Amino acid sequence: MDNPALEPRHNWRVLLQLRAIAIMGQAACVLVIFLYFDSVEHTALMAAVIAVYALINGILWVQLRNPELPGNKSYLFQILLDIVELSAIFYLSGGSDNPFIFYFLVPLSIAAVVLPLSYVACVAISAIIAFSFLSLYNLPLPEFTEESQKLNLNHFALWFNFVMCSIFIAGFITHIVGYMKRQQDWLSDSREHLLQDEQILAIATHAAGTAHELGTPLNSMKLIIEELIVDIKDNETAHQDVLQLKNQLDNCTKILRNLSEEARINEHWHNDITVATHYMEKILDKWRILRPDVSLDYQVKSGESPYIRVDPTLDQAFLNLLNNAADANPNSIEIKAKWNLEEFILIIKDHGAGISNQVLERLGQQLTTTKDGMGIGFFLSNASVARRGGTVALYPVDEGGTLTRITIPFAEKP
Repeated sequence: MDNPALEPRHNWRVLLQLRAIAIMGQAACVLVIFLYFDSVEHTALMAAVIAVYALINGILWVQLRNPELPGNKSYLFQILLDIVELSAIFYLSGGSDNPFIFYFLVPLSIAAVVLPLSYVACVAISAIIAFSFLSLYNLPLPEFTEESQKLNLNHFALWFNFVMCSIFIAGFITHIVGYMKRQQDWLSDSREHLLQDEQILAIATHAAGTAHELGTPLNSMKLIIEELIVDIKDNETAHQDVLQLKNQLDNCTKILRNLSEEARINEHWHNDITVATHYMEKILDKWRILRPDVSLDYQVKSGESPYIRVDPTLDQAFLNLLNNAADANPNSIEIKAKWNLEEFILIIKDHGAGISNQVLERLGQQLTTTKDGMGIGFFLSNASVARRGGTVALYPVDEGGTLTRITIPFAEKP
């Protein structure tokens, strides 16, 4: 998930969008006055102020392309510019008697949500000064009678102003609250992933240290066995047994060496894109060799298989999850491979004793010890799948056993 706080254009875009709506509303009002109220003066001057205001807004829209936008001080300046523009318009159209005067609350609401307290106080004081000035100094509007206009213009304008301010404030606050919630969700996910990374690093460090420590006793055992091979070469039975031990020690050494090599995450791992069903067949073929005692029912959805992005850690993740199912009960394991419009889905169903709800809640989120030892393996598998943007979920089965659901997002066809 991308961090929404890293998008510096967000607040600027919201401000410019609201300002564009305000400009269109002001322009519409001036147009109506120009067409229907000949007695109103200074219409051209109000139109000029709105045009300059629109030009400034357009220039700022172009500036959104700049990767480095100015900070809070410039944002404060733009909100103060809004107050200046509103003051000029209201001065030419009745001052505080103008029914739209309470639109001053909109830029103040924006500042209260976006800017620091000291800047909000500056905006509030500016709005109060502007309102006070307009109460004393303004160019009054001509009086309109109900008989001539067939409506109470003042009351209608007050109603319209209340509606517009309510829409602006409610919409903006709702938008900002939703934006802040998304940012909070991102922070929560980041903390969780950081905790998982720390736990994985601790496991990896311990594994690397253990592998290094095992190297010395293995070398000592190899030297002793080589001496035994020479000493008991006349005893055919013992000689064969010692050779078998030597082969097993060589295998242990090879496994440790492979572990060390696979621990190094290479860049090409991130670029390995393959057909999902072909990949699963390769994993299952390898698993059948490791677990020949397993009774497996594998089903694949018909149709063209999607592509997924894989790496060796994902291979081991699938093997761990398959081994967990086999350890629970090697008989009648059901595996289904399918996909929807966005992700590849693998479902593994075993008929073992199942897992308690308390363990299910902790698995994958923190290191958990279970009787069969699957806790750490599942934790690492979940972390490997999550690196690919996927998920791993466990569900209890009513008739007994556990259902494991793995999802991997699609990758673009190479």
